[in-house]
Amino acid sequence: MFRAFRVPAVAACLLLTGCASQIGPRTIPHARFDYGEALARSWNEQLLLNLVRLRYRDTPQFLDVGSVVTHFSIVAGAGAEATIDGAADFSEGAVGANAGYSEEPTITYSPLQGNDFVARLLAPVSPANLVLLSQSGWSIERLLLCCVQKINGLRNATGAAGPTPDYAPPYEEFQQVARLLRQLQVAGVIEAETDPEDQTLRITLGDAPGPLAEPARELRSLLKLPEDGTSFPVTSGLRKGQPGEIAIAGRSLLSVLFYLSQAVEVPEQHEKEGRVTVTLQPDGTRFDWVRATGGLMRVRTSPKPPADAAVRVRYRGHWFYIADTDLGSKTTFSLLTYLFSLKSGNQEVKEPVLTLGVQ
Repeated sequence: MFRAFRVPAVAACLLLTGCASQIGPRTIPHARFDYGEALARSWNEQLLLNLVRLRYRDTPQFLDVGSVVTHFSIVAGAGAEATIDGAADFSEGAVGANAGYSEEPTITYSPLQGNDFVARLLAPVSPANLVLLSQSGWSIERLLLCCVQKINGLRNATGAAGPTPDYAPPYEEFQQVARLLRQLQVAGVIEAETDPEDQTLRITLGDAPGPLAEPARELRSLLKLPEDGTSFPVTSGLRKGQPGEIAIAGRSLLSVLFYLSQAVEVPEQHEKEGRVTVTLQPDGTRFDWVRATGGLMRVRTSPKPPADAAVRVRYRGHWFYIADTDLGSKTTFSLLTYLFSLKSGNQEVKEPVLTLGVQ
C-alpha cells in the first residue's frame, strides 16, 4: 500500500525569513568598527613607513582611501527527505535548511598629489595653528620642537628640515626656550592668545612668583625681550622681529616629517653599507639625534616582528615600530596625524564612505 504525505516546511521558511531580517542590522556594528579600525591602522602604518623611507632618503608616497563599499548577499537553501513504509502505520521524514551570507568589499584609493597637495605639504605651520593646539591642551614644548624652525633667531636643528645632514646642527638654546615655556605654561604664568582688538597673536607673560622668577628672567634673556614687558606680539618670519616681538618660523609638514625621521633607528649593518647618513660632530664622533629631537619620538628596529608595538611596518628586511609603552612617542605620532589632517584635509577626493547593501 502506498501512503502519500506532505513534509512540513514551516520551520525552514521561518529560519530563512528571520535570517533575511537580521543580516542587515547585525552587520552594521561589526562592519563599521572593523573597517574603521582597519582604516586607522592602515593610515598609521603608512605614516610610519614614510618616516622610515625619509630616513633612507627614499621617496614617500601617500594614498588616501577614497571610498569603502561592501555588499552583503544572503545565501540560503532548504531540502526535505522521507522514508515511507507501506506496511506500517507511520512514515518518517526530515526537513533541512541552511542560510549564510557573503561579503564583497570594494575599496578605492586616491594618491595624494598635485599642485594643491604639494603646496600644502611645503607651507609652514602657522603660529595661529600652534596657538590653537596649545589651547587644546598640547604641550607648547612638543609643539615648538616639532613644528618650529626658529624663534627670535634661535635655531631648532634647521639642518634636519631636509635629508639627514652630515653635520651636527645647533639646537641647545632653542630647546632651553621650549623647556622654559613649558614650565611656565604648566604653572599658568604664560598664555598664547589672539588679541581681540587687532586680531594678532600675542604671548602674555604674567607675574612669575617665587621659584618661577628665574625661568621667566632666563626666557626673556634668551629671546631678547625687555625685562619689563608682559605682552609680546607674535610674528611669522625667519628673522628676528622688532624689539619686543617674538618671531616664529614654522616648519612645513614635509620638514616636520624629515625632522622626526631622524628619530628612526636603523640596523648597524645598513649604516656600514652606507644606506643612511651618519651625522658626525666637529671632533669626528657620532652625533646622537635623540638629543636634537628632544626625545620626541623613538622608532625602534628589530629583525623579528615586535610583540609589543603600537604600530609597526616592515621595510628593507627589518621591522620598524613604536613601542606600545612609549607614551611620549605615541603622543608625538598622534600630533603628526593631526598636523597632516590640518594640511591635507581639504583635498578634492571622496571621503571614506561605508555602504552596506543586503540582498
